Amino acid sequence: MNTLNYKVLLVRTGLIVFIRAMGIYLLLTIPALAALPAMYLLSAGYALSFGWIAAIFFLIAFYLLRIMKMSVRARHMLLYMAAAVAVLIAFQMMEITGAWDHIWQSGAFLLFPGAAVMAGWISLAVSGKAINRLFAPPYPDYHSTIIDNHSSATENSI
Repeated sequence: MNTLNYKVLLVRTGLIVFIRAMGIYLLLTIPALAALPAMYLLSAGYALSFGWIAAIFFLIAFYLLRIMKMSVRARHMLLYMAAAVAVLIAFQMMEITGAWDHIWQSGAFLLFPGAAVMAGWISLAVSGKAINRLFAPPYPDYHSTIIDNHSSATENSI
C-alpha cells in the first residue's frame, strides 16, 4: 500500500473512531437526560464543539504511534492512553476558552469526561481490527517475489 493511501486510511479510521465515540458518549449520558435535561443538552453541545480538539490530538497521536518502532501491544496501550489524554485536553480547553469557569471543581459535571473516556475506549475496542491492520507491518507478497527472483535468475543464466 502506498504512503498516501495509508495516511488516508489512518485518518479515515481515526475519524470513524471519533464519530463512533461521540455516539457512544451521547448514549452513555442518557441518564443525565432523565435527571437534568439542560445538563444533557449542554454536555452534548460541548462534546460536539470541543470534541474536535480531542479528535485532532488523537489523530496526531495515532499517526505518531504508527511510525514509532514498538510492539503492537504497546501501541495499543498508548493509543488508549492518548484517547484519555485527548478528552482531558478538550475538557481543559473549555476552561481556557471561557466556556466554563473552574471546570475541574464542577462537581457532578466531572462524570461527563469519564463517560467520554469510556466512550473512546469502547470505540477503540470496536475498531480493533482496523487499527491492527494499520499497526501491523505489511506482509510481503511471497508469490510475486519468488516469480520475480526466478525470472531474473533465468535471464542471468542465459
